[in-house]
Amino acid sequence: MQSPVYLLDWFAAACAAWLIWSLGIKSLLLDLFRERLFEIRFGLFSLGLNGELDFNDPAYRSIETLFCGLLQFAHRISFLTYIVSVRERYRAMKDKDYVDVSKLIALRVSRLDPTLQSELNKLAYEARKALTLYMVFNSLPLFTLITTMGIAQRLGLIHLENGGREQVSLPIEREAFCYESRIRRPKFAMAN
Repeated sequence: MQSPVYLLDWFAAACAAWLIWSLGIKSLLLDLFRERLFEIRFGLFSLGLNGELDFNDPAYRSIETLFCGLLQFAHRISFLTYIVSVRERYRAMKDKDYVDVSKLIALRVSRLDPTLQSELNKLAYEARKALTLYMVFNSLPLFTLITTMGIAQRLGLIHLENGGREQVSLPIEREAFCYESRIRRPKFAMAN
């Protein structure tokens, strides 16, 4: 039979590990993710600043909205958020007014010249990579899910388009874009 001292030691160790995770490592991961997004967003801003892409271009506005939404939404990304986002995305797909955010952005980018398209696609790839890495290391259940999907894809058990990174990050990107779009729209009270 276990001594109460051993149980107290295990409990103290579990509390210490949780404290280190929640107050230290998780905050550090969030800061690193946001810092990377700021770098990527600055790359987008540099394209506008150099005159390569107009600040009022729909492609610029869409990508900037996505990046700003990810920056503001980053602290909410968790396993539960991911599950709810996936469920909400599939529910929204059944709606006749559904707009796929990634396809909307891709369409707007495709209307630009090829060199600018490659620059914007590179920025989008870097943002997806940063988001996927953040999701993997931020939550143990997401780490398990994404690792399992990666192993299953390598073994040929499942086939994910675009290497899977886009498929994993799409629900969170959609939520972040919608979150930021709702914030930016001014809401005016109707006067009687």
